Amino acid sequence: MFARCLLLGLLWVCAAQATGGDWAAAGEHDRLQVGADLVYAKRAAQRRADGAMLSAHLAFFTSRGFGLTVIDLGDGPKAAYPSLVEAFRGCGCVAGVNGGFFHPDWRPAGLVIAQGERINRLETAKLLSGVIYSDERGIHLLRRAHFRDRAGITALLQSGPYLVEGGRAVAGLSSEGAHRRTFIATDWRGHWVIGATPTAVSLADLAAVLAVPGALIDWPVDRAINLDGGSSTGFFFDRGPTATPVTLQPWKRVRNLLGIVPR
Repeated sequence: MFARCLLLGLLWVCAAQATGGDWAAAGEHDRLQVGADLVYAKRAAQRRADGAMLSAHLAFFTSRGFGLTVIDLGDGPKAAYPSLVEAFRGCGCVAGVNGGFFHPDWRPAGLVIAQGERINRLETAKLLSGVIYSDERGIHLLRRAHFRDRAGITALLQSGPYLVEGGRAVAGLSSEGAHRRTFIATDWRGHWVIGATPTAVSLADLAAVLAVPGALIDWPVDRAINLDGGSSTGFFFDRGPTATPVTLQPWKRVRNLLGIVPR
């Protein structure tokens, strides 16, 4: 019996280490519940080993209540909308983040479908390992190799790298280069979250904290993918017509935005 308990304990420790179990919740600093299917929260997580902190703006939503839209801001030096808030509100979004990667001339990297319009094409660059998209059946997050293009997709971004897959932090992510980050994650049971970190964090640390249930996200994350971060990182949550929205402004003009819209 003792040997069995010891074995189970060792297995638990190994699993915790493999999923970044060193991270734990460090408080919720703001919260707004907008019905059963939409919640805003600003939360923090802390790494026990050295006390390092990570904070994030988070918009939780369900696929039964909401879908995705991609807002294309155009390829010229002047964006189609003068501000983040006007872009999201103008397209009926309750929340949103900046979208996918783009080149210096604002040409998007990888396939983009913005409000039904196809821009660019699917690319095989290692960074662009996943596809997040929305159609009449719901919201989907897949590895690029598993994606099958078809008619009826209304919103899509090709991005990467994958952060969490099968409930575990993806191995081999860089622990260097701390930057602000943007991501989308799901439990693959209808719960979704978009997030942006005001604090700089490596890809490996972001994956590790997302893989620990309760550290930053209430439910177990089955899969998560990185969106364009760094100076592109932006976040929006509409608190209502009489309240100031929650915003995290990008430090530069971006090519597209990923928004959450009611079904």
